[in-house]
Amino acid sequence: MGGLFEALFSPARPVVEAQPVSPALAIEQRLPSRREASRPRLKIRYAALPKSEPLQLHVGDRQTPISISSGPMTALLKDPTLRPGDIVVLKDGARVFTGNEDKTHSVRDFEPVSRSAMVDRKTKALLSMMIAPVGALPPDEVRKFMARLKTSTPQTGLQAEGGVQTVSMRIITP
Repeated sequence: MGGLFEALFSPARPVVEAQPVSPALAIEQRLPSRREASRPRLKIRYAALPKSEPLQLHVGDRQTPISISSGPMTALLKDPTLRPGDIVVLKDGARVFTGNEDKTHSVRDFEPVSRSAMVDRKTKALLSMMIAPVGALPPDEVRKFMARLKTSTPQTGLQAEGGVQTVSMRIITP
């Protein structure tokens, strides 16, 4: 910044008059530029960091691996680390765990985030933006819309030499 902060925040320095220097002497002494004068002259040496020790993870007594071979929902219901207020994302949307952490879990222990009193409005809004894109319909409304679309779409017929030829219509839904 060209010494702006020094001029603003450092104490006032006495003004020293510059003495005239002969051109031959200036070349021999070579005065440093402002940029060089402001930087301290340090020799930096790079050295390799020591090798780190191998990572050792401590697995608590409640943290045991769960097999998902019988399905992810079954594994979720067997998860002993679930605490009330934990949010999980299932096929039908985000759910909040409201059950007891020490008892066996069931599907009834999870309530929709939209109806949960454990989650504040701001978190609900952020979570809905992460899960569903803007303008997306909920799954049940999409099913209703697709059912209406299938019943109201007539097949178009084209006249050909041998009679009526039907053309299937391709429907793309975002």
